[in-house]
Amino acid sequence: MNNNKLNQTFSFVKVLLAILIAMLTAFVIILIVSDEPMKALHAFLLGPFTSTRRMGNLIENTVPLIYVGLGVCVLWATGKRTLSGEGCYYFGGLTAAAVSLKLTVVHGHSLTLVSMLVVLVVCGLMALLPMIVNLKYGTDAFVVSLLFNYVIFYIGNYIFSNYLMDITSTSSGSYPLPKDSFLPTLIDGTKVNANLIVALIAIVLTWFFLYKTKWGCSIRLIGANPNYARYIGINVFAMCVLAQFIGGALSGFGGGMEMFGRNPRFAWFSLTNLGWDGIMVATLARYKPQYILFSALFLGYVRTGADIMNRSSDVASEIVMIIQAVMILFIGANAFLARTQQKLRVKYNTQKAKEA
Repeated sequence: MNNNKLNQTFSFVKVLLAILIAMLTAFVIILIVSDEPMKALHAFLLGPFTSTRRMGNLIENTVPLIYVGLGVCVLWATGKRTLSGEGCYYFGGLTAAAVSLKLTVVHGHSLTLVSMLVVLVVCGLMALLPMIVNLKYGTDAFVVSLLFNYVIFYIGNYIFSNYLMDITSTSSGSYPLPKDSFLPTLIDGTKVNANLIVALIAIVLTWFFLYKTKWGCSIRLIGANPNYARYIGINVFAMCVLAQFIGGALSGFGGGMEMFGRNPRFAWFSLTNLGWDGIMVATLARYKPQYILFSALFLGYVRTGADIMNRSSDVASEIVMIIQAVMILFIGANAFLARTQQKLRVKYNTQKAKEA
């Protein structure tokens, strides 16, 4: 085992241990606070698999996490940390709803296609501003993108309130979206639709872009060593901008696709916080698109189980926040398992030196 494989193995073990510790922490808290802990644990662990509808909820919770997780994988691939996925996801849903309501000359799935193309362009361009400001003026990209999300929200909220909101209906939200533009349902009795297939395709395409194209390799090289990338002639500015465009487009695409089947109206009165969830999903996947499905499934499973537990026992669903916090704490802690990893690395290098 070389040093690279050793590092990869430890990264994998570190994630698994972080998940295990987080789940054990949640179990202990449930045992302490619940009057019926076994009932609560059963609902939490097995609840998502007890009916078709609940399994559908698991998939429904997973699909948006795939998009935002992929978005973070690309947004952060250059080493520039931005939170553009949060605003792009919200505005993607708003843009898809606006186009589908206002563009009356196109119908059916052609309307869906046109709406999503507009979403890709709008959200991709929207994600560029924090990065351009960072590259041109040296500002903190994370802070700028965080603040810019609120600008995006208030602009979107103005559009929503003045042009899309249905004030004649008892249902809060926009005018009903055209039903002929909805995606076909995959599982009867649930809202699982063709968006699941599109999300799986997005995983493959994102992996292909980052690992099998020269642009993706250039982006990852900038993330690993920007000075070397600049030295060998890579246009760092252009690649950083490209990464932001694609990452923002992916996140916005996820928000837009939510409008065609799962939500009969646009009714997001605040930011969704899915941009932060994307960071969680990407962190669990070690920022590798090929692992996004598993990390999104895990987080979707935890959230579905927590929601079922909240409705069927005396434990609140906020237990998910504790699980997420503990996982992030241990995954992000550089000192976690660092001594063991260093000992094995020294042992490996010593052995190789003796063999030489």
